[in-house]
Amino acid sequence: VMYSFSYPDGKFAGFGPFLSGFTIFTLALYFITSSDSGSLVVDILASNGRTEHHWIQRVFWAFTEGAVATALLVAGGSKALNALQAASIVFGLPFNLFLFVMCLSIVRMCRAIDKSDNPDEPHPDTLLPARAWEMPIFGGIFNIAEYIVSLGQVHNSRKEKGMDLPTKPQLFEFFKGLVFPFISLRQIYSSGIVDPKHQNARTNLFITAIYALCYFGWIALFVCGTINHGFVALGWALFFINACTLSNIRMHFRERLGIDGNIVGDFCACSFFYPQAFAQMILEIESVESPDDHEN
Repeated sequence: VMYSFSYPDGKFAGFGPFLSGFTIFTLALYFITSSDSGSLVVDILASNGRTEHHWIQRVFWAFTEGAVATALLVAGGSKALNALQAASIVFGLPFNLFLFVMCLSIVRMCRAIDKSDNPDEPHPDTLLPARAWEMPIFGGIFNIAEYIVSLGQVHNSRKEKGMDLPTKPQLFEFFKGLVFPFISLRQIYSSGIVDPKHQNARTNLFITAIYALCYFGWIALFVCGTINHGFVALGWALFFINACTLSNIRMHFRERLGIDGNIVGDFCACSFFYPQAFAQMILEIESVESPDDHEN
C-alpha cells in the first residue's frame, strides 16, 4: 500500500510523504503511551503498591527505561535488536493464547453484568430454545444454482417448503441489500428487535448513516483503484468496517430471537454474503410480525 501510494505509475502524485508522516506520528504515539504505562507500573511496584507518589519518580523511571534500551542497542547494535525481536516473539506467542482466554472471559463477564443490570433482558432460564433462520444463508437466490445443478430434480420435501426456487420476497430483499443496504439496515433498526424500546434511535440513525457513507466509500475507492492501487486497500478497510458493524447487529438480532449461530458465522455471512444476511433478517422480521401467515 505504501509503495503504491509513494511511487504511482504515470503522472499522478503519490501520498508517500503524508503516509510516512502519519505512520511516524502513530508509532510515536504508541511508544510514548506504552512507555508511560510501563513507567506507571514500575513506579507502583517500586512504591510497594502505593498509587499516590510524586511525578518526578515516574519521570525518573521513564528516562531510566529509555536509557537502558538505548544502551542495549548501542552496545549490541543490530544483532541485539534482532535478538530482542526474536525473544519477544518466542515469549509473546504462547502468551497470546492466555490473552485470548482473557478476552473471552471479559466478554462473558460484560454480558453477564449487562443482563443482570438490564431488566429488559430475559433470564437465561426463560430463553427460547435455539432455532434456525427462516431462510438459510445458502437459501433464497442460491437455490437457483442448486436447481440448475440438479437439472430441476429437486427433492419433494424442498418443493413442499418452497425451497426449490427463490421466492419473490427473497429475490427482492437480496437485491435491495445488494444495492441499498442502508435501507435494509434502517428497516432492521425500526423493527424493534435489536432495540426494543427504541432507546438508541439517534445512535441507530447515526450508525445507519456511517454504514451508508462507508458503503459508497468502498465502491468509490475500488473504482479509483484503476488509477492508484493504494485506493483498493482503503476500500477493503471500509468494506470490513461495514462487515464488522453488520456482524454486531446480526449477533444481537440472533440473540433476541433465539436463533442458533456464532460470531464467526455472523462475520463470514456479513463479509462475503452481506446481501443475503440482510435478506435473512428482513424475512425473519416479517415472519415474526405476521406469525399467522407464517403458520399458514
